[in-house]
Amino acid sequence: MPTYAISMTKEFWEDLNKLDQSVRMRTERLVNRIVEDPWAPEIQAEKIHAAEDGTYSSRVNDSYRLIFKYIQPKDIIICMVDQHDRAYKRASRKCFTMNDGVIKYGNILETEATSPAGRNDLFGMVLRQDKSRGALFIGYKESELLALGVPSEILPNILALENVNQLDNVERLLPADVFDRLVEVALGLIERPRVPDKVLSESLGEYQGGDDLYRFVDGNEFKRVLEGSLEEWMLFLAPHQRALVNRVYNGPTRIKGVAGSGKTVVALHRAYFLARKYQNTGKKILFLTYGSRLPEVNKHLLCQLTGNEPAIMNSIECLTIHQWCSRFLLSRGIRLGVIEEKSQKLLEQALDQIKKKSEEGFPLANKAVDFFRDEIRYVIKGRDISSLEDYLALSRSGRGTRLTIEERKCVWEVYIKFQDLMELAHVSEYDDLILRSIQELKTGGLEDQYSSVIVDEIQDLTESTMKLIRMIVPPGPDDLFLVGDGLQRIYPGGYYLANLGIDIVGRGTVLRKNYRNTQQILQVAHAMMENTSFDDMDDEPSEAQIPEYSVRTGAVPRIRGFQSVEKELGWISKEIQRLISIENYSEKDIAIVYRYSPPYEKPIEEIIGANFTLVKLKKDAETYFGNGIKYSTFHSVKGLEFKVVFIVGVTDGWMVPKDKWDLNESALDDYLERERRLLYVAMTRARDLLYFSYSRGVASRFLNNIPEEMLKRVY
Repeated sequence: MPTYAISMTKEFWEDLNKLDQSVRMRTERLVNRIVEDPWAPEIQAEKIHAAEDGTYSSRVNDSYRLIFKYIQPKDIIICMVDQHDRAYKRASRKCFTMNDGVIKYGNILETEATSPAGRNDLFGMVLRQDKSRGALFIGYKESELLALGVPSEILPNILALENVNQLDNVERLLPADVFDRLVEVALGLIERPRVPDKVLSESLGEYQGGDDLYRFVDGNEFKRVLEGSLEEWMLFLAPHQRALVNRVYNGPTRIKGVAGSGKTVVALHRAYFLARKYQNTGKKILFLTYGSRLPEVNKHLLCQLTGNEPAIMNSIECLTIHQWCSRFLLSRGIRLGVIEEKSQKLLEQALDQIKKKSEEGFPLANKAVDFFRDEIRYVIKGRDISSLEDYLALSRSGRGTRLTIEERKCVWEVYIKFQDLMELAHVSEYDDLILRSIQELKTGGLEDQYSSVIVDEIQDLTESTMKLIRMIVPPGPDDLFLVGDGLQRIYPGGYYLANLGIDIVGRGTVLRKNYRNTQQILQVAHAMMENTSFDDMDDEPSEAQIPEYSVRTGAVPRIRGFQSVEKELGWISKEIQRLISIENYSEKDIAIVYRYSPPYEKPIEEIIGANFTLVKLKKDAETYFGNGIKYSTFHSVKGLEFKVVFIVGVTDGWMVPKDKWDLNESALDDYLERERRLLYVAMTRARDLLYFSYSRGVASRFLNNIPEEMLKRVY
């Protein structure tokens, strides 16, 4: 266990991954020795006088130098590794500053200030349009000069100054006291303010690093990083994300944000943080999701993040909400046999029986069985309605279909008959697991089993499910950490957290910056969803927020139509071959997704599978992380990501969206908006490249809002 607290810059991580194997191995050995004792004789630490105080170099070999910073009394930051002259030059440019208590690690030569185009400066020449600077204030960041009182509109002129004599030329542009301070700074009469070591050390500890910094929990974690067993996204959370992970909340908190903004990453780090915090209490951290494929994926990622440390991993349970209910009920001696196919047939029987016995006609004769399926699942059971009176009085938020009193009575009659048939057949559905668990917890709560519950994708949960979650852990600090985005809600229903006794006032955060997708993919996705109103579990409807675009750029998404599914998949097969042979993608980087399994699943297996390794996504995490091209439905890829995504079958009226002739007016609008959000979810799974294809018709109406320049149409 090292004596020193170790942090690493993202810059060092990038440098390390560029080194050839022999230099990398020598660097790793040197770093391991530095974290034990940076002042050991063999380290030969040399102070770099041209760099910020506390910056040292150490020899890797004859050509390379490692740069690190010592922060008294016990912090070491591994900064960079490079060839001798470049390492010293880069080190001289680096500085550590503070912003709202968070360390910023940056280059003092970098500036965003530029001269207004075509404007003459005070020296009779045009100010330089590039980002180079004059020599006078080369060691000062823009924020420092602004803090001295320099007006922002004058900042480019100040940055361009080469020497102290040129200060006279800007005197008339500045307030007298500001000019005097600049003269004192330029002449060295005022020492440039430095962030004290104690403040830097406290910030590193509180935020687990800073801007492009990561502070390691212990030496073992650091060694795993050097071995390459941790991904970059697991280390370098943005400071605002890191702050969410490490905070102590005095009640429930909610994290929402645009797709790709790192909500699930934050949730995983939060689980790790809480597991360490409460590991000696005997209580566990419960990490719940809705999608059946996500628990194993999350468990796999947590194993990487924690180094599969038994004490930590044993204190985190990764489950779907239905898995948790099954385990809880079994602990109470209750076993419910969930058979979805059987329950669907029983519902059809119940509907037929009620129709036949209706003497005055069936009020909902034009409604398909799916309507009753959704009404029972998302309204009656989804809101834990136990009587006809409550159902008749219920507000139908989140369900577009308006029902009369007689129609509601009709639905209730079908529901009661359905429940009777299931009881006779000893069959249950997943919603019954939720309701029975609520009943059991009302009779006797858990024995303080969990310190915290983290819930991902809360937008897809029902009101009953959220009511159950509130009962699992007692109210108190760090009790509920809720993550979700209403724009990605793909199921009917809806609820308000406040109505369920979950008060997040003052503890809600919105993440607006996208880290996953290229700007081109994100622009297409947002253009499709622009001005879309949706329920975000708040008291008021929300509108799709314009995301802060990622710095990542790439190719414009492409779309192409075909006469048949076979020709569509044949083109995709050729494009995959090109991506692998020319663009250096691998099979596991690619996913093919579709709205409905027939008619695409079998042709994908036959046509794509004839030339490549195919893997259908299942609950086993290996199907996601392992080799092979992935294929699955829109629903099944929710919460996952791939470098390349082919969305097939975006044919209007046939698949995306599929025509629903039994729906009209508000019910149809509700259905179409959910289908639009489902396509949005599929689109935002793509990190680098996104393709659309369709056959037997025209492209989905959902794509009509996308400007021509944002979507390349191939013919």
